[in-house]
Amino acid sequence: MAERKLIVIADPYTVYAFRMLGVEGYPVGNAEEARGVLRSLQSRRDVAIVFVSAELYDELAGDIETLEKANPSIVVSRLPTLREPGKPLDVQKELLRALGMG
Repeated sequence: MAERKLIVIADPYTVYAFRMLGVEGYPVGNAEEARGVLRSLQSRRDVAIVFVSAELYDELAGDIETLEKANPSIVVSRLPTLREPGKPLDVQKELLRALGMG
């Protein structure tokens, strides 16, 4: 069986970090650029997994579904990044839970 690749679609900083590890990556600045990359992957048979940055993933849900239908051997997953908005932390609730009181 031929070797298959991991692809990253994200902001330039994230892509460059993955490229240092030998991963094929496509830096994009917005969802429209990412759509173009997803479309270009539809006919590729050497791709196993595509990581799409968290900040783009939800906006590209329809395009991701189209890619997975066109090429069922590709798995697309959400990639958390530093730019992803964090969730607020309820410190009091977490402290009470850690103490066994919540």
